Amino acid sequence: MKIAIIDDSATDREVLVTLLHMFFEKINLPVDIIEFSCAESFLTTLEPDTYNLCFMDIFMDGMNGMEASQIVHKAAPDCMVIFLSSSDQYIGEGYRVRALRYLLKPITAEKIQEFLPECVERVVLSQRRLSVSIGRKERQIPFSKILYALSSSKTEIHLLNNVFTVSSRQTFAQITAPLLEDYRFISCGRGVVVNMAHTLKIDKDCFIMENGDRVPISRRRLSDVTDRFIDFQFEYLI
Repeated sequence: MKIAIIDDSATDREVLVTLLHMFFEKINLPVDIIEFSCAESFLTTLEPDTYNLCFMDIFMDGMNGMEASQIVHKAAPDCMVIFLSSSDQYIGEGYRVRALRYLLKPITAEKIQEFLPECVERVVLSQRRLSVSIGRKERQIPFSKILYALSSSKTEIHLLNNVFTVSSRQTFAQITAPLLEDYRFISCGRGVVVNMAHTLKIDKDCFIMENGDRVPISRRRLSDVTDRFIDFQFEYLI
């Protein structure tokens, strides 16, 4: 797991590094921690898959943590952001920019333990891949990149900016079975499986996806699907 700490206080960085190493040693998971004293230097290293998690101080000279986190969300959407601050005045703003947590300093081992297991779980989930045949090649598509799967004449895997047609002789049910074992995915009709993590809302009888696509929900399943989506939002997104 690779973690970035962006904080202009060397003392606060040192405390956090110590606590993180203690946590990851207990669960026997390798961790690579990189320290930055300002947001600008951190952003020069940022690529889509560079970091799994970053701890971002809000009050820093130059670019503040709120501004930097907006860039992180666009450039590396899979990187989780934990805000650090000595004041709680920006808690609401922190969640608006989709930070995973907002931690008040001083950081303690107890505070770390409250959310780091969830972060580790998310990293494990991000590594899951769906094996499918596309053309004549076997492809590994990250679960986290899939918006939805649709059965037409063949199975289509819809990503944010692309659609892959699966050439396997497997049925739609066989192809999507691994997805439905993951809590993020739900069958909302015959031949339709949706990743709720990429769903903005339900509008009448459709999921509205992040790319603007409208994915139909069967009337028979609408009530159950709506309940599961609400539960998912409260449990994992809000």
